[in-house]
Amino acid sequence: MVAGGGFAAVEALLALRALLGDRAQLTVVAPTDRLACRPAAATEVFDAEPPRGYDLPAIAADVGARLRRDRVQAIAPEMHRVRLRSFATLPYDALVLALGARAQVAIPGALTFRDQRDVPQMRRLLGELRAGAVRRIAFAVPSGCSWPLPLYQLALLTARHAAERRLDAEMIVVSPARAPLDLFGPDCSRLVRGLLRERGVRFIGGSVPAEVRRGGSLALQFGGTIDVDRVVAAPQLCGPRLSGLPGRWWGFVPVDDRGRVEGLQDVYAAGDMTSFPIKEAGIAAQQADVIAHTIAAAAGEPREPIPEAAAAVHQLHARLLGGTRPLALRGRVERRGGRTLGGHAFREPVGPLSAPPRLGGRYLGEYLAGSAQVAV
Repeated sequence: MVAGGGFAAVEALLALRALLGDRAQLTVVAPTDRLACRPAAATEVFDAEPPRGYDLPAIAADVGARLRRDRVQAIAPEMHRVRLRSFATLPYDALVLALGARAQVAIPGALTFRDQRDVPQMRRLLGELRAGAVRRIAFAVPSGCSWPLPLYQLALLTARHAAERRLDAEMIVVSPARAPLDLFGPDCSRLVRGLLRERGVRFIGGSVPAEVRRGGSLALQFGGTIDVDRVVAAPQLCGPRLSGLPGRWWGFVPVDDRGRVEGLQDVYAAGDMTSFPIKEAGIAAQQADVIAHTIAAAAGEPREPIPEAAAAVHQLHARLLGGTRPLALRGRVERRGGRTLGGHAFREPVGPLSAPPRLGGRYLGEYLAGSAQVAV
């Protein structure tokens, strides 16, 4: 059983079918029929194309999996059963949880940009910018656990949007980190800083945003304010709330290097819900691959499992638009702790905003690119 309807869940389905063939009966429990391309949410604010998404029932049919529209609410690991929101219970031999994280407001008074749900609000803010009602916008990264890259993307594209229309506007990125996107390593961070400078985006590092005060100023946690008209913030991410599932700081689920949930037998977790600190779609897909190989090995599949060295390191891919050419960021991070092992960046050819993001899984990117019938 695979629980979830995001990239990690679909990667797990594709990998399990590829590794186990017809030996496995696959069930996917998902709350929706649509696989949304959440990494593309920031670019969709500025793109006239319809939101990118994929038909989850069509994907399940391709893989030969049974799709159930529901949510997992509780786990009884000693009985190998789950309870769903509909109060039905289902058995499993192996359970792969890919439920994502809960996105909460981290900076009171700010526009919290989570994903496609907040595209209309961001477009209204652009309308205020064009009308002259808003001039200075801060893009604030909160303390704690968050994924900052969409905010950088929004800041760069908003700055380009303003420059193309010759608007008197200023964009500011405020972050607790000392350097922009330093999780990719110092070389990438220097290029990102240069890209921000190229677009006139001011970077204020080593500052923890706290709240938006009356009148629009952004208050910092350890004193001081930044005078702005509006604040756009990344959400604070927290783990799921499932009975029977262990949790650590902010409710994230502890797993080992093979994705096994600590203290539970035949239960695995991948993606944003886990205690791995970097919450990114490509890494979630790579975690799902490791889990699929682990399950296949336990089932007696003769193929070689993913080597320990490969399972211990994740490849981090990102793409920043807004400059004269897109900036591709590449990094390597340790599976334990998420420590950066190095990275590099390079300029890509100019491409459309609607180009799909590169995904780090072994199966998902190629499958979506070659299966036009599942695009919606």
